[in-house]
Amino acid sequence: MPINKKSNLNMNKKYFAQYLLLLVFFLSPSSIKAQQNGLALTPPMGWSSWYPFVDTINEKKIMETADAMVSTGLRDLGYTILQLDDGWMAKTRDENGRQFADKKRFPHGLKFLADYLHARGLKLGIYSSAGATTCAGYPGSYGHEELDAKTYASWGIDYLKYDACGNKEGHSDKELFTRMGNALKATGRPVIFNLCIFYSDTTHLWGAALGNTWRTGGDIVKFIEKNPEVTYQNWYSTLETQVLGKEKYAGPGHWNDPDNLIVGYARNNKQTLAEQQAQFSFWSLLAAPLFLGNDVRNMPPEIKKIITNKEVIAINQDKEGKQGTRIVSEKNYEIWVKPLSDEAKAVILFNKTNSSLKIQLKKNDLDMQGKLKMRDLWRHANQGLLKKSFTAKVAPHGVVMLKILHANGNE
Repeated sequence: MPINKKSNLNMNKKYFAQYLLLLVFFLSPSSIKAQQNGLALTPPMGWSSWYPFVDTINEKKIMETADAMVSTGLRDLGYTILQLDDGWMAKTRDENGRQFADKKRFPHGLKFLADYLHARGLKLGIYSSAGATTCAGYPGSYGHEELDAKTYASWGIDYLKYDACGNKEGHSDKELFTRMGNALKATGRPVIFNLCIFYSDTTHLWGAALGNTWRTGGDIVKFIEKNPEVTYQNWYSTLETQVLGKEKYAGPGHWNDPDNLIVGYARNNKQTLAEQQAQFSFWSLLAAPLFLGNDVRNMPPEIKKIITNKEVIAINQDKEGKQGTRIVSEKNYEIWVKPLSDEAKAVILFNKTNSSLKIQLKKNDLDMQGKLKMRDLWRHANQGLLKKSFTAKVAPHGVVMLKILHANGNE
């Protein structure tokens, strides 16, 4: 059979083009192979002990917090994880090399505490570090990864926040976090894995293949033991780190984590209600894990109203899993947008100034066609049709948060 050189050349070009398309797909951030443990298909929601209690946690506080998560309705809204942060463990390992809970503060142990939470429809999270010690000086997991993972599984742990403090003897963070990730998988227990390399701005480049969430930078409140003055700048400076393309790496099962909420922060909180409402709005639009940092046993009604807003929570938990992005950045204001699964979009108008400000949203900025209607998610009120533009008066350092939907018929 004669060889058709022209035909073969065309065929080779065809396959080469297909190869290039596949290569582009597999190397694109959105297609990076993610950890497939079936967990955190929407951003995890819960509560963390660090901001309200630092390392002064005990069994009584956690059980009371669990009961409050149920009685206040927080559990039913999706806040199901109670994460014990640094300081739950004893100062030394036991005779078999295992971490164990401080016996004075947790007299019944963590298996008892996990059972207590599970009986109430909650999950128990725990904390350790990849180095020899944790940030607060307790035993870390370096050299004990398999043993610690098995120990956590035997207790019934559902979530692990893994920090980056302590001596690592020259090993890289990626190597040590991979050790723990593999150790968790080997136990067979489903555990949400949070990679907390707080000083890194690059974990998103590889975190999805290993964990379900990863910190994108430092703590919102730094040097917490020194009781710093907490203002909206704490979370706004963190927000600024999210505009560098990180949204391409987030999606169902793997999320950027800009740290916990400081809505209702317990000590020296100088934030206005509008500023705290703004953080909750942004974290929801970012598809960030929503971990409360307040004492839920003693919540002022105005704080509870913020963290229980079902319409805003629904934006965070949207099944499409898209992270919102900033589309307008001016000296006095910003506009952020998040695509939603129902072809709608969530929009935040943010006032950066110290005075009330009118902010205009232009329909052309949204890349949405046809007749559109608006709903204010904090006022719980429909705002009519979006024609060429919409102008809202926004409180200092506050937001107006809208859901923009396609209108039907004569709406």
